[in-house]
Amino acid sequence: MALGLDQELMRMLMDTFAIELDEQLQMITDGLLVLEKGVEGDEQRQMLEGVFRAAHNIKGAARGVEVTDVADIAHHLESIFAVLKRENRSPDGAVTDLVLESLDAMRQAMTAFSAQQPLGLDKDALVARLMAMASQVEQPSVVQHQAVAPEPEPEPEPEPEPEPEPEPTPTPTPAPAPAPAPAPAVRAATESSKPVAGEQRPAADVVRVNVDKLESLSAMMEELQVAKIEMDEHLVSMQQLRNRVQELTSGWHRATVGTSQADRDSWLKRSADTVVELDMASARAHREMRSSASRLGILVESLQDNVRMMRLVPVATLLRPMSRSVRDIARELGKKVDFEISGDDIEIDRMVLDGIRDPLVHLLRNALDHGIEAPQQRLSRGKPVEGRLRISVGSEGRQIVLTVQDDGSGISVDEIAASARKKKLVSEAELAAMGRDEILGLIFRPGFSSKEIISRISGRGVGLDVVVMNLRKLKGSVQVETDEGKGTRFILRLPITLATDHGVLVRAGGAVFAVPTSAVDRIMEIRPDQIVEVEASHAITYQGRSIPLRDLAVTLELETQERINKKILPVMVVAKGWDSVAFLVDEVIGEREIVVKPFRSLLQSVRNITGGTLTGNGLVIMVLNPSDLVDSAMRGGLARLQRVEGDADAEKAQHVLVVDDSITTRSLEKSILEHSGYNVSVAVDGKQGWALLQEQEFDLVVTDVEMPGMDGFELTALIKQSERLKRLPVVIVTSLAREEDRKRGIEVGADAYIVKGKFETKVLLDVVGQLI
Repeated sequence: MALGLDQELMRMLMDTFAIELDEQLQMITDGLLVLEKGVEGDEQRQMLEGVFRAAHNIKGAARGVEVTDVADIAHHLESIFAVLKRENRSPDGAVTDLVLESLDAMRQAMTAFSAQQPLGLDKDALVARLMAMASQVEQPSVVQHQAVAPEPEPEPEPEPEPEPEPEPTPTPTPAPAPAPAPAPAVRAATESSKPVAGEQRPAADVVRVNVDKLESLSAMMEELQVAKIEMDEHLVSMQQLRNRVQELTSGWHRATVGTSQADRDSWLKRSADTVVELDMASARAHREMRSSASRLGILVESLQDNVRMMRLVPVATLLRPMSRSVRDIARELGKKVDFEISGDDIEIDRMVLDGIRDPLVHLLRNALDHGIEAPQQRLSRGKPVEGRLRISVGSEGRQIVLTVQDDGSGISVDEIAASARKKKLVSEAELAAMGRDEILGLIFRPGFSSKEIISRISGRGVGLDVVVMNLRKLKGSVQVETDEGKGTRFILRLPITLATDHGVLVRAGGAVFAVPTSAVDRIMEIRPDQIVEVEASHAITYQGRSIPLRDLAVTLELETQERINKKILPVMVVAKGWDSVAFLVDEVIGEREIVVKPFRSLLQSVRNITGGTLTGNGLVIMVLNPSDLVDSAMRGGLARLQRVEGDADAEKAQHVLVVDDSITTRSLEKSILEHSGYNVSVAVDGKQGWALLQEQEFDLVVTDVEMPGMDGFELTALIKQSERLKRLPVVIVTSLAREEDRKRGIEVGADAYIVKGKFETKVLLDVVGQLI
């Protein structure tokens, strides 16, 4: 044990070193890739200084915690970088390849040390190659000095040069940042309980937390303490009020037991002032407690948001290491690729970031293997030899938009159709009815591959359907755009955080359940005559294809009702990857924000349930697991139905405009209204909504408030100021629940104001029905 340090302190030092090692290795990788692209002058000097300093820091820190294998490799890397830095000379391809191989060896050595396992590589052979490479790198410098021998060599710079023999350092050397950070940061680690001797301890989950976030959290804790003091004072006041009420009650009891009416009347007269005082005191206490409760509610919400924000990490944490992977894969394929990342300073939930790692790697591998052409092909097509591969990160509201774009050959829609036909993924009739985008979407179906040669780069039998399934688990989506011969773009949309979710509340079998909104494709109402029988099973037609129809109550093994002579049946379509199932429910209650509490280990095996959530009045609602639900539905759950004839007469549908920048809310409201008989058009913001109002006739507008460009208040004001549209009813549906927001909505002329947090299907339909 180093320097006789106790086990707990040594464990903490090892955790710190593991973090530092990852950072320094990534710093060297980034520097080498920049030097490989070709830089000169001061930029080249800074990059060489950075990689030299990183190797030096790794060596010192590794010696401090006695990870000698890492220290030895770092020592020889430092020797190579020292020569390159002195000569301000970029490494050639052979040096870069060997250095990157050495970085991998250091990672492997650290893993073996942590697990107390054999190294698993020939370190001596690697060190010998590094020493030989150091001699080769030094040689051009010797020749150059011999050519200009008349003048003596200048004195070397007073910089730390590599020592021939390792010397122990008491503590790990902290790594200096390559560039000033926007704000200081500290490290926070979540660790398990102290490990038993001999037990292998799992690596700590580490997240960097910006100091500004901690300071904001600390300020809120102080305000929370003030709120607690206020509540303590209210408790004292309430106790005093209660004491006075008890005194009054005791006096009344004494005055009414064994006394005359005159005595009771006299007591009532004397106590009248006391009753008035108690009334005033209780009213005052109510006002003060309501004010404190409101303030406390705001503080708790802010605190929750801040704690949630502390889970966020820059996307660069995931994307920076991918530069190395892209470089290695491109070299293996014999392709030249310019890889660029932009917007990676945007922050996202650590769980989301970890979840998109595999889908992103899959898309990059596909772009390099299938998308970007070989150099000769690019030249023959009039393109630069070097292909371009870009990852750009942006934000849209509460979503992160991540785009993977290449300038390769693009995707041929005709080839997709031919491949799908050959593999019998779709029938000829289905294919004939599909548009271009629908055919393009076939690449996400299980079993699809447009390239017959299976390569080591793209894997075996794993298609883009895995990307879709992984993104669905993260409540995200993927979209593809392509221009044949010019390139392809994959657009990934993901939530910033998974701490909260939205769920569709439904009633089935006498109970209320929540289904994550991200898994609900559509809410709809059907007539019994729309149900068909396929292979002794019920089904409906959805988006041009037949999907199974199941009773949710039966699927959950609950008692269900006979749906006899019901002319309209509520249905919820739930998706799992490419599979979809329509579930009959008793009632669709609406959509609400939910916080899902997962089950403990003993209940994690319960089928179809993923956890629970609490309502505002303290009731527990089970949250259904969409993946399990679809699997269970495929095994049974047939609905108990009796066909009835639908109404032959139907009035002309009234036209409603839904304006909302959230695709989830927009789709939900559209589905609810359409399946209640309304004709619905949608707009993504106020500007588009206003443009549609100039072109078409509408009977009612449903609008959100917070939208880019033109918000809902501005749109409502424009409608009410228009001579032609001023009588058009406007319903505001928003998450803004403050009283001043409600007043603003009334001031601009809204006919109704519904808060999304309390949004229910019946509420929306009742309001719309009353207004039109």
